[in-house]
Amino acid sequence: MPDLCRIVDFLPLKWRYASVAAVPLTVGFALYGFFGIAAVAIGAVVAVVAVWFLANRQSQFFWRTANGILRTQSIDRANRLTSYGPAEQQRIVNAVNRLADSVESILAESNLNRAYHETILNELTIGILVVDENGMLQYANPAVCATLDFAYKEVGDGLTTLASKVNVYEINEAATTSATAGETVVLNLELYDSQRHLEVISRSLPADDSGARRAIVIINDRTDEIRLGVSMREFVANASHELRTPIASIQASVDTLKMGAALKPDTAAEFLDRIDDSSQRMAALVSEMMDLTMLETGRSPLNVKLMGPSALIDGVLNDYRPLTIDPTHHYEKAVDDDLPQISVDQAKIERAIGNLLGNAQKFTPSGGRIRLSGRVDDGFVAITVQDNGEGIDPDDLPYVFERFYKSPRSSGDRTGFGLGLAITKNIVEMHRGNVEVESVVGEGSKFTVRLPIA
Repeated sequence: MPDLCRIVDFLPLKWRYASVAAVPLTVGFALYGFFGIAAVAIGAVVAVVAVWFLANRQSQFFWRTANGILRTQSIDRANRLTSYGPAEQQRIVNAVNRLADSVESILAESNLNRAYHETILNELTIGILVVDENGMLQYANPAVCATLDFAYKEVGDGLTTLASKVNVYEINEAATTSATAGETVVLNLELYDSQRHLEVISRSLPADDSGARRAIVIINDRTDEIRLGVSMREFVANASHELRTPIASIQASVDTLKMGAALKPDTAAEFLDRIDDSSQRMAALVSEMMDLTMLETGRSPLNVKLMGPSALIDGVLNDYRPLTIDPTHHYEKAVDDDLPQISVDQAKIERAIGNLLGNAQKFTPSGGRIRLSGRVDDGFVAITVQDNGEGIDPDDLPYVFERFYKSPRSSGDRTGFGLGLAITKNIVEMHRGNVEVESVVGEGSKFTVRLPIA
């Protein structure tokens, strides 16, 4: 049976009430004629006016309520409806407001969780990519942008393919495989252009409500870890190589002394001197390796104090000039006494500059000149050790501060271990400074230590 109430659904609410109120007129006319209809008409008019007024208020209430809900939904989420009128209307308004408060609370919590998770992802040092089954990039955190050298904004780059940002075939293929086939892909890549070693893990993500499939790609930059491993292996190999010669000399001398019962005293003393020299060389090597390790690991604290650059260079000259290999070297000091003071650990910084002076003594020929100077350089005091010795080959310059590095092309004294410049570099960097080298083969070298002004 049809719902009779829906017959007048096409009429506005106030006209429905008016139509219903006109029913008594029809009934009165049918029962009492003209006078009956006149009597009923007066009551009907009053009823129609009252019903029309009440219906108009109801219509305005529903209109304002609908507009308020739309405004809260699309324009101003803080907007709330004003409660007025009969108790029934107030209950409707209060219910709508409570619903809006609940939705606002859920949205605020959702936004807070989103911001929380985005902060975590943005601060991770591991790269994160999210890619859909069509190869569209949906998220990239700053770590992966830095690792793979591309820029991405989630808002502005919403329709960007992974391939347009990441020019690494293996990563694109792994993401596509995981998103479309649901497979987990693990790769170890070496990017030859940037000399980076990457560990890549690509996994599929659960499909969303629309059925779209995605993959998350985790990229771990293991470059520093691998370089550290290589460095450690080289360190052990170089240390073993440096220790092999004095150990072999000691072993040979001991074997000779054991077999030579009739050795002359002078010959026996010579072998004992070799043993002594070799043991001292090993002790010096171990000491320098320990010092370098302490500096690199931060276990050698600084005992800083203020001092002038001129007094610092005087201390270096007093300690290292008597150790010169060639007494014909000429030393020059060009440091003003009024240079700003620097905050340094005197013992460590004198050793750092002393290593530079020692190298100048080794590789400067007889009669050569060694010059120590100081000047102010953009908030730093620059202390320079310059010689006119054999110089350093351009191919060797990038490696001179590496541990155990000794140029195969050098014709100077090669009895050192190749640790002095590495120690100098670490000491200077502990003081928030830096050390640089300039050199021309056949003309000499210039090492500059820059220390911040106190």
